Amino acid sequence: MFRRVLSARLRSRTGLLAVSAGALLWGTTGVAVQIVHDRSGLDAVAIGCLRLVIAALVVLVLFGRSGARRARAAFAQHRWLLVLAGAGLGGYQALYFVGVQDVGVSVSTLVSLAVAPVAITLAGAIARRRVPRPAALATLSAAVAGLALVSLHPGATAHAAHPLTGLLASVGSGLGYAAGTVLNRRLARGGDPLLLTGVTSAVGAAVLLPLALAVGLFWPSDGVAAGWLVYIGVVPTVLAYGLFYVGLRSISSESAGVLTLIEPLTAALLAALVLHEALGTPGLIGAALLLAAIAAMYLRRPEPAPTPL
Repeated sequence: MFRRVLSARLRSRTGLLAVSAGALLWGTTGVAVQIVHDRSGLDAVAIGCLRLVIAALVVLVLFGRSGARRARAAFAQHRWLLVLAGAGLGGYQALYFVGVQDVGVSVSTLVSLAVAPVAITLAGAIARRRVPRPAALATLSAAVAGLALVSLHPGATAHAAHPLTGLLASVGSGLGYAAGTVLNRRLARGGDPLLLTGVTSAVGAAVLLPLALAVGLFWPSDGVAAGWLVYIGVVPTVLAYGLFYVGLRSISSESAGVLTLIEPLTAALLAALVLHEALGTPGLIGAALLLAAIAAMYLRRPEPAPTPL
């Protein structure tokens, strides 16, 4: 009995650490994308497409000759889940980029990332026909409030081109990410994390390709931009999504939704350190709230084995 309890706790803590590490790596994407864009002129949608192409190729190389065979086997077993997860990966990125363009980075980030954990929590409550525990609601509230303080600043919408369109796109991005998290958790229970990352990246790249071609798709001639583009495809994609799949094996979608808010916190801190963007007092308070919510995820009692939503 003691061994089973200890094993459950270790699996839960390992899952929390894996998702947290993945979100931490995702948080480095913003600064890297900014560098690639500034040095090459590549549009964000094109960068997103190339990111997924690189990720799929890296996984193919890592698996070698067995890669195609194992990918076919995975498709035979989870064809529609993989297609939906991959399409969601490309789709919510595209919607997020539309949101950034039409309503601004801060508001789009806030809306898309705040919608996701709330939607996942509501879906879980409906599926289980049970109201979430007060501690879980308090953690979610603290996380969303912290995200708002980190993301928003005076004049955040001052230069919004199309606020309503941007907000709707951002909401769609958040809902797409929430649905993707639920689908990915189902896939993660029986699939190889690295293989799943490669297959969903390939499908996501195919979804983004028409949009990327429309805005201009090319490989940057600048060596620094090309290096950072490879970084985006390998570290915050292959490695980060691999860790995310590992974590989803032992924690719930709700917990994963909250933990992925480490991403904007990391992005904000990196922007302050690298791009010299001041967080300000509200941002520091928001960072503290996010850290408190994340700490609560680690301190709470380990969850029972996750069940499908």
